[in-house]
Amino acid sequence: MMRRFSIPLVLAGCSVLAGCSVLSGKSDYRDYRTIQLADDEAERNRAMSAYLAAHPEGRWADEVRTEYEAEEALLFEDNKSTTEGLAFYLEVYPNGRFADQARARMQALASVAQSRRQGEEAAQDVRREQREDALEARRNWASQAVSYWSRVLLGVTRWGSPIGEVAASSPEFDRAFGAAPRPRCSPQECIKFYQLDFAIPVPGQTRIERTIRMQLRLHLNEQRLVRAEMLMPNRGFSRWYELENQTFVIDEDPEARQQAIEWALGRVVPILREVVPTAATIDVVPEPITPPRVRAPNEPDPGASQLPGEVAAGGVTAEAAPTELVDAPTGELVLPIALQGLRIQNLRVVVFAAADEDAGAAYDGIFLELEQPEPVVEAPPPPRRRPAARTPSGPRPTP
Repeated sequence: MMRRFSIPLVLAGCSVLAGCSVLSGKSDYRDYRTIQLADDEAERNRAMSAYLAAHPEGRWADEVRTEYEAEEALLFEDNKSTTEGLAFYLEVYPNGRFADQARARMQALASVAQSRRQGEEAAQDVRREQREDALEARRNWASQAVSYWSRVLLGVTRWGSPIGEVAASSPEFDRAFGAAPRPRCSPQECIKFYQLDFAIPVPGQTRIERTIRMQLRLHLNEQRLVRAEMLMPNRGFSRWYELENQTFVIDEDPEARQQAIEWALGRVVPILREVVPTAATIDVVPEPITPPRVRAPNEPDPGASQLPGEVAAGGVTAEAAPTELVDAPTGELVLPIALQGLRIQNLRVVVFAAADEDAGAAYDGIFLELEQPEPVVEAPPPPRRRPAARTPSGPRPTP
């Protein structure tokens, strides 16, 4: 049978037990027991601090205080290097021997943390700006290409000369044409192939994948530079418009196609005028654009998607990449549409676009061509006149 004790009897019996806190108060014993039952050192330190704050004259105050004070230096040493550690020290020893030092260190660490956060935020801003700049550079890829090569080609001074002499007299042209991607050459032409893959966001869809290509072609006549072309196949002005404006163009839509052509013309002509402001406007009917016979590489050369002029290497007279020729084009070629014609000294510069009925490579682009002087037809020499008979001198005979 379980024995029942009255409350007075229990309290009287407890008074003789060492661990009982009846004479000192129930809260004193309860808080002391919290120290004894702590799961780890941190909880024990917190419990000792709470006990001494609540019971400075408690039954076990001296015992707890001895351990509490002995632990302070070690606890501070273990936690002085972090803000969290110092906060823990001040929680346990709010008025401890190292409290002022702990607060000063916390302030210093907070200042360092703030500086680090500001540095990280600044670094994030830089990375974001770099990403935005990279995206902007991709969007302006074609504009920069046209601007760059217009300046380079219009700076050539020896049109009609052997290509080696042209390169020697125009170092910028020599460096630019020899830079990556390496030109691929035959005796009649040298071509650099550029391309850039991009995507256009479409409402209600993920995106549409596109590729813009540019072929920079030099025409050689007995190794003499006579013509240069910036060709954008597959109606490249439309692709240029898509890339820079992030807007999808349906080539079969006449209005959309015309808008892209007019937009591209509005970009090209100011570039040409800026390079050569004295150019004269001319009327011209461009001949059909013959597709290149130099085969494009299956995979773009390293640097093929770079902005032209970013890489300085080699020269136009350096060994060109291996060349593969495709079959000569067959079928009827379609006249491109002349958008703008300019005469610059002995060059004619023509901006053109593919005609609507052009189902082949459908080139848009620009060409610079050396104008051949009109042959001088010399007048035939006048017929030689027979000299008149001279009357012999001397006395005339008498009849």
